[in-house]
Amino acid sequence: MLKRHNGIRRHPLLPEKHERVVAKKKPCCLRTECLLSAIVIGLLALFVTWGSSAIVNAGYDLVQARACLNRAEKDNEILRLELAQLKSPQRIREIAVNELGLRQPNAVYMAAAKPSESGGLAARNQDEYLAASRRTFLFGNSRAEAHNLR
Repeated sequence: MLKRHNGIRRHPLLPEKHERVVAKKKPCCLRTECLLSAIVIGLLALFVTWGSSAIVNAGYDLVQARACLNRAEKDNEILRLELAQLKSPQRIREIAVNELGLRQPNAVYMAAAKPSESGGLAARNQDEYLAASRRTFLFGNSRAEAHNLR
């Protein structure tokens, strides 16, 4: 069961021990290894430099975009103030009186018909008449007539 090999008993299932075999490297020049290392380090340095320059450029673009946004917000605020000044009732009244020669009426009178006692259709017609007279007062005759036609 045990084999003898050079005076040492061995089990048949165990592999035999051989002398250690050292893998021989291919002879390589030290100069070539240094050159390859320098190229790899140079490429890594280029990559890091390119990445950091891209980050810096993105930062500059962000600063410019924020400055543009601030200018747009200031312009928007100025336009809002200008719009508020243009819409002010005092300004509109001044233009109407001074430039267009309009004047504000002293008093407005409206006549309302008496409602009928039967209710029904006459009261409904009366309500329509009152609504039309209010529209005439607010919009003028042509718009009131257009509302009556609807």
